[in-house]
Amino acid sequence: MDYDGLYFLRKNIFGIFIVSLVVFMSTYISKVLSAINLQIFSAFLCVFIGLFLGNIFSFQEKIAPFIDFSLKKLLRVGIAFLGLSLSLSELLSYGSTAILLVIINIVIAFLLITFLCKLFKIPSKLGYLITMGTCICGVTAVIATSSIIKSDKNETSYAVGVVTLFGIIAVFAYPYLANHFFHASSDLAGIFLGTAIHDTAQVSAAGVIYSELFNSEEALNSAMTTKLLRNSFLVVLIPLIAFLYNKDENINVKKSVKDFFPFFVLAFIILALFRTIGDYILIDNNIVIYWKEFLALSKQLSVYLILFAMVALGLQTNIKSMFSLGIKPLLIGFVASTSVGVLSVWYLLFFVPMMID
Repeated sequence: MDYDGLYFLRKNIFGIFIVSLVVFMSTYISKVLSAINLQIFSAFLCVFIGLFLGNIFSFQEKIAPFIDFSLKKLLRVGIAFLGLSLSLSELLSYGSTAILLVIINIVIAFLLITFLCKLFKIPSKLGYLITMGTCICGVTAVIATSSIIKSDKNETSYAVGVVTLFGIIAVFAYPYLANHFFHASSDLAGIFLGTAIHDTAQVSAAGVIYSELFNSEEALNSAMTTKLLRNSFLVVLIPLIAFLYNKDENINVKKSVKDFFPFFVLAFIILALFRTIGDYILIDNNIVIYWKEFLALSKQLSVYLILFAMVALGLQTNIKSMFSLGIKPLLIGFVASTSVGVLSVWYLLFFVPMMID
């Protein structure tokens, strides 16, 4: 697909118009409602209006290229720019708190789903796809895994549908759940969102919704840091799955890792390092005012890019098709999602305080 210059603009003008219009409408409606003390924020509206339009009108094919661009390019640029919102010490703090939880979630979800697949006589490949999508990075992990274990299109579509369905539910429900359990700590609320929600776009949507609802920039930063940490586990799990499923076949694991490794994680870390160095160098300098203005603008830019991805997330979600998956895969997806959420709450409420003490 050619993302280059004027050709891209001409080819995607309708998609750009639709997505931009929804972002503008969501922002404007949010401000109007806020003026009369009704707090419905732009992040929530972007996903909701996208879902409504995508499931009522039939223009998805016309705007599909720009939806793809928003979710694969704009979202990653927006997340990378979020790196300027936190220091390297914050980055390391969030990561050190979350890493054991990520590993626990992967192990427990894998064991649970393996058991359920045997119980319901569902192909183990489908179980692997759902596990990877739930515990690592949503649709990207499903696609990466399917290329390794050579699942058929139906299994891959089922797994994508399951991950998307429960991820969308979590986008709307988990910000409130996070505040209920972790209202005293925005950092832990963000880590919960980053570990309990599946796809990168879904985590960014929930993180922005939480930040707007409860006025917490820290929650968005910790959510995205945790999510990017999860994404990086692809580097470990792709070779492992290749070994387990294709021992006797010549699988190009190096190419698979290269194709699916989230390089925007590195950009996120580099920009966090740049922020840390900038804060240190400019602390006693008159330029610090301009530095703070630059950081504020970069944060605003990142949020708007994420809003574009939120609209795209809603537009591409076909609710009708997801509910036609069948009860067994939905049950497995529900168990996987619930187990990850429950484990995340338990770990952050009980285990993290013990570590601090």
